[in-house]
Amino acid sequence: MPELVHLQFGAKPWEPSETSKVIAVYDKHDRPTCGLIEQQGHMFLFDCVEGHAWDINVWAYVEVTEDQIAELTAAEGAEFAATVDRALKRVPLVAALAVGDRLEMAHVLGPEETGPNVYTSIMEAVLAKIERGTNAAETLRRVQLVT
Repeated sequence: MPELVHLQFGAKPWEPSETSKVIAVYDKHDRPTCGLIEQQGHMFLFDCVEGHAWDINVWAYVEVTEDQIAELTAAEGAEFAATVDRALKRVPLVAALAVGDRLEMAHVLGPEETGPNVYTSIMEAVLAKIERGTNAAETLRRVQLVT
């Protein structure tokens, strides 16, 4: 079973923990948006799935093999995007929400949840978690008001 990335809330999405080391940056805007990090001997692909130029964005993290790293390194343009897409499909991955370049929330998706359109699956999972969190917070507020 592949490892899952370890995240620390408040960390930068491209450096998601104190034990993360950026190995490669494949794409960047005003910050890295796609690349490789190493955590305790495991290599992970990180990819900003949505919100590249926004203050709020969604990230995906997945463990990658040496063969996948070679493919990512060699690919360009549309083939690179397809290689990233293949790396994210049908494997366990971590989706995270960042606000102001700081990780705020994460959700683990199982291999069955990253179907044909992995980006839609990631966005739906993050939105559902946000909605559950909002509902949970509202419920807690009501309970606190009653007691």
